[in-house]
Amino acid sequence: MTDAMTSDDVESMVNLFAPDGEWLIVATGERFRGLDEIRQLATRSVAGRDHPAGTGIKPTNVFINADGTKLCWEYVHTAVVTDKWPASRNRPAPGTKIEMPIVLICDIRKDKLVKIREYFNLQTVTEPGVPHKLYS
Repeated sequence: MTDAMTSDDVESMVNLFAPDGEWLIVATGERFRGLDEIRQLATRSVAGRDHPAGTGIKPTNVFINADGTKLCWEYVHTAVVTDKWPASRNRPAPGTKIEMPIVLICDIRKDKLVKIREYFNLQTVTEPGVPHKLYS
């Protein structure tokens, strides 16, 4: 998974999924079901950012449960936004550097991903550097 997810090889990433796989982006509520929708998500994501030298997807913690059915994949994604960024609103300007901590919680069945729940702070991209307090 790490090799596929840290490259821009969309098909390698899609091949990790079961045909009925699902990717939920918790921050936005967007849900992508089946290989075609997951492929579209990955293709738009790859087009929406560049990885100049020293940037990219850098895993920080990866662990799996004993029976191989749950995976946690934590990483920091550092990139530069392109003019193909997929969001319709709250779009960062092309050339904006983003650095997003992200966690993927994955369900696995028969060595294939059946569900990914992706967690990140959306304001890291839409309002970089602006603190948002909830409890203080």
